[in-house]
Amino acid sequence: MRWPWQRPARVAHCTQPRMLPCATPDIYFEATFTVEWRPALRTRPSLDELVLSRTVARAGEIARHFTAIEVRTAQDTINAELGSGQHTRGTSYRCLAARAELGLSAEAHATMAQRQADEERVRRLRFLRAHLYDHPDLFVLDRIEQQAGCPGPEQVADWHRLARSLAASGRWWEPLLEQWQSVGRGFTDVELQNRALIALHDALGALHGEETSYQSTRIASVPAKVSVEGPTA
Repeated sequence: MRWPWQRPARVAHCTQPRMLPCATPDIYFEATFTVEWRPALRTRPSLDELVLSRTVARAGEIARHFTAIEVRTAQDTINAELGSGQHTRGTSYRCLAARAELGLSAEAHATMAQRQADEERVRRLRFLRAHLYDHPDLFVLDRIEQQAGCPGPEQVADWHRLARSLAASGRWWEPLLEQWQSVGRGFTDVELQNRALIALHDALGALHGEETSYQSTRIASVPAKVSVEGPTA
C-alpha cells in the first residue's frame, strides 16, 4: 500500500555479477541483486546506482566472513540482513525488499577442487610419514611388497638408508651420520674400524672440551664385530 504523498516504488536490478570477497583466499562470490526501493519526497528519484552500491557494500561486509564452500549460508545470511530495519531505513530512500543470488565461477570451482586435492595429498603424506616412513622396517617391507620379484641385498640396503634418512630428517646429526657412513665404506679391517670409531669419539669430545686421553681403554672396549657402515639389510 502506498500513501498519496509517497512516491512510487522503483526496482533496481544488478544483472552483471558483482564480486564479493569471501574468507577463502583468492576466491570471490559472484552476486546479482534485485532491490525494490522508494525515494524520499525531497530527493531525486534516480538513485538506482546509489541503492545498488550500498546494498552491494553491505553484502560484501557479510560475505567476507564465509568460506567459498559456504556460499548458500552466505546467501541466506545476506538476504536476512538486507531485510532488516537497519538496512531498509535511509535518509534519501527506503528499501522495501532486496535479494541477492550468490554463486561461484567455473574458475573458482576449479581452484577449490585443486586445493582440496592438494590438502588431501598432504594429509595422506602426513599419515604415511607417521605410520610408515618413520618406521624403517615397515618402509622396507612396503617396498618389497610393491616390487615384483625378490630384491637384491644392495637394493634393500639402499631402502634402509632412505628409510633412516626420512625418519631422521629433522635431527641435527643425520648429515654427520651420512658422511661417516660414506667414509666408513673403506674400512674393512676390524682394527681400522675400531680406530676410526675412537677417532670419531675423540673428535666429538674435543668439540665439547672433553679430555681424550683414555683412547687405549676405548679401543679395548669396542666390540670386534662393529661395522662403521652400520647394518645394510
